[in-house]
Amino acid sequence: MKSDSVPAFALEKEALKTEIEAGIQTGVEQMASGQKDKKPVEKYHNTRHLLRQYRKVAYAVEISETDMNVRMEMEHGIRLSTLKVNAELAGVDLSGSKIESYARTVIRSKNMLQIIENALDAVRKDPDHGELMYQILYLTYFTKKRLPNRDAILIELDRLGFPMSMVTYHIRPSSFRQC
Repeated sequence: MKSDSVPAFALEKEALKTEIEAGIQTGVEQMASGQKDKKPVEKYHNTRHLLRQYRKVAYAVEISETDMNVRMEMEHGIRLSTLKVNAELAGVDLSGSKIESYARTVIRSKNMLQIIENALDAVRKDPDHGELMYQILYLTYFTKKRLPNRDAILIELDRLGFPMSMVTYHIRPSSFRQC
């Protein structure tokens, strides 16, 4: 099995490819212009892309984990339901097998998702605007099922005690950075 056929690996590979291409393009532009004081590179564009892809990545990781567990059960008679259990501790030698790299990819992807979820939890702890920012981010990017449109997000925010207009919804994150 080629590693590209693993959904989580393919998404991670595409994100890395995009980041490398952006870095190369920036380097080429700086060399061509010969100027160091060029317009600053937007540092957060990849974060927004990652947030927009979060549901797809989480779904792909879930599918990959399920697939890996089926393979583990078929080949070794053991199921690693949470992937927190090390295969060696379970008495399974995966070295050199196709499942070894597959398992590493799934574990790495799950760890990446955990880092993102930890960052979201850290936002919630902000003493000034944490709960509001958490709810905006959660409803916009992290719910299991994507809300159909911004109006649905605003209705849900209102239900949670954070009423706001569409304009406020769009300018709110930038206004917090200035506080």
